[in-house]
Amino acid sequence: MRVFLPVLAAAALLAVPAANAGLLDPITSALAPVTNVVLPTCGSNGYPFAQFGDRSPYYGFTNNGFESGSYGWSLSGGAYVSFGNEPWFVNGWGSRSLVLPSGASATSPGFCINLLDPAVRMFAKGQNGGNLKIQVLFRGLTGNLLGVLNYGEANGTGSWAATDRISSQLGLLVAYAQIRVTAASGTWQVDDAFVDPCISMIG
Repeated sequence: MRVFLPVLAAAALLAVPAANAGLLDPITSALAPVTNVVLPTCGSNGYPFAQFGDRSPYYGFTNNGFESGSYGWSLSGGAYVSFGNEPWFVNGWGSRSLVLPSGASATSPGFCINLLDPAVRMFAKGQNGGNLKIQVLFRGLTGNLLGVLNYGEANGTGSWAATDRISSQLGLLVAYAQIRVTAASGTWQVDDAFVDPCISMIG
């Protein structure tokens, strides 16, 4: 089950190549200089989930693998960064991951998104029978919350696994997005989160 609460529906907007993926809502881009807001930029694309049958290009936002500790992330409910990396090392060599005791949550730094269908995907290891909630938060130029995309809770198996793709259509005036992960039950580890900024155009 998922619920998306957009504030403004998307109008007819021109698509652009993913190589130029950024904050491409023309109204948002025009307003940013006026409001003196520094918007996050997209990184280079890679294929971290290709071995799982997903050939879509993704990029890793700031500290997406927790190698800089909790830098850029907002932690609550006892969440912390500890040792232990997802076993495929898709983000390069690493040794850390996010730990979420039951009830804890963490919100990522802001990241660049594109028009149409942005998607996020990551790696998670949950206690057998545990549940993890993953949300995508859409923010405006002032950081105001424009919408939240809720997904059904993932079930833990005791092993690392790639999560499902999480995607949704954007509305106008969205400046950037964030990921929020919450351990609804059981203890979880999360690592190497990635963003596909515009899955309707490539993949």
